[in-house]
Amino acid sequence: MSSVPAPRAGLGRPSLEAAGLALVLLLGFRFPAASGRGWLEAGAALLFPTLLFASLGRGRRPGWSYLALALGLVGIFYWMPGTIAVKGPLPYPLALLAGALFYGYEALGFLAVALAGRWAWRRGGPRFGAGASACVTALALLGWEAYGFHVYNWSWGATLGGLPWAARSAAFLGSHGLAALLWGAGAWAGTSLAEGRRPSRILAGPALAGMLLLALGGLWPSLPRGPQRVLDVVMVQPNFEAGLRRPGMEEDLWRRSDAELKLLGWPRPGVATLLLWPESSVLGRDDLEPSPRMQQEAQRRGIAWLFGTEGGDFNLVRGEVAGLPSFIQAKVVPMPFGERMPGPPAVRRWLDRTLGFESQQAGVLTAASSFRIPTPQGPLRIHPLICSEALMSDRVQAGLALAGADLLSNHTNDGWFERSPATDLHAAQIRLRAVETGLPLLRATLTGKSGVFREDGTWELWGEPMTAAAYGFQLRWRPITTPARKPWLVPALAALLALAGAGLCARPRPS
Repeated sequence: MSSVPAPRAGLGRPSLEAAGLALVLLLGFRFPAASGRGWLEAGAALLFPTLLFASLGRGRRPGWSYLALALGLVGIFYWMPGTIAVKGPLPYPLALLAGALFYGYEALGFLAVALAGRWAWRRGGPRFGAGASACVTALALLGWEAYGFHVYNWSWGATLGGLPWAARSAAFLGSHGLAALLWGAGAWAGTSLAEGRRPSRILAGPALAGMLLLALGGLWPSLPRGPQRVLDVVMVQPNFEAGLRRPGMEEDLWRRSDAELKLLGWPRPGVATLLLWPESSVLGRDDLEPSPRMQQEAQRRGIAWLFGTEGGDFNLVRGEVAGLPSFIQAKVVPMPFGERMPGPPAVRRWLDRTLGFESQQAGVLTAASSFRIPTPQGPLRIHPLICSEALMSDRVQAGLALAGADLLSNHTNDGWFERSPATDLHAAQIRLRAVETGLPLLRATLTGKSGVFREDGTWELWGEPMTAAAYGFQLRWRPITTPARKPWLVPALAALLALAGAGLCARPRPS
């Protein structure tokens, strides 16, 4: 006997329901510029799958759910066609079509997750349906986020990054695990609501999820820590035009940097100083080439210098510090379509010729992929992430496994976003990298907002988009060894969810 009730007359107009669902989705990803509204993000991120499963469970056609997902994604990523048009460059109608394909594709993935959860609910029957739906939904969402193809690698779990006590759970589950937890709890609540269960049954899934977050947050202080590190950090945000190539870019940034260093009185005895410039801060030359002059720039100032530049078809970061060879790391995962056409080489070359595009070359991770600098506390390793690379947990895991790190840096060209909320969205989507790895993440942007994400889930963003600024601060931290650094985490979570889901779906149902 199926546990699915007959469609109810009181469902209301499907178009209004879809619009309401889209609004809830949008509220979950309207990330604030400062902390304090994390409850809104987390609450909407749980409420959306709850209402989605309640709607599907009560008989609403999946097409309306797909519309709600697509509309919500339009609200979150409405800036994407404009960015594509500028970065392409492409005619705006063609950029609008590209945006529509993105919205439709991403919505289709989430709909598939929801339909898998609905199937498990029906399969589990009245007794086990909610639990089966929760496990299968969590498994499907985990697979979609971690292994699906995404142009923009965003995670539902990032919505918990605004609550430090909840964010600390990412040290154990990672952002994909948190996303699976939210959707699993929503599937439990939504299917129980569709069945007309008592409030205690409806709230049981979200309550268990909340208890797990509290328990993991309580375990976070017990994670092993290394010795305390101290670093003086200066970030320069030049507000250059996106993609600008002109003579004198480096000289301009040195003037700003020297003024900030003089104002702060840095470097100072007993503390190393790191100067960060963003992605695309120096363009128009090949910085793959040796340059003793650049090392001398860092040496005579007594600092370590790490900046975003280019060389040939590579998007680079380059680091200089006295007494050590130049550090050069190319972007390992160029953004699909924006920086490199996806697919096999033959397909990529055909797309490049057809569209008049030139794909960037991809860099390679090695044991030398972290910038090593001397400090009074001993050598310090800084692992740089170029713009969208910080969105990808697996890219960060791979870099740390090969090169190790005591600190993360993110060099971002956010000038393409102009004054849209895209720079906040990017910042919010990378903030859990600090908790996952147990290392602070320094975010240096071209046009704002720069900031720091700490390993304890707290964070700061400064300034406004399209502004020039310089920031200096002292960073103190103790590197933490976290389970989320391990590449086996997502497969282990998937295996557990698969076993639980299979067991609940296979349970005999009453006739």
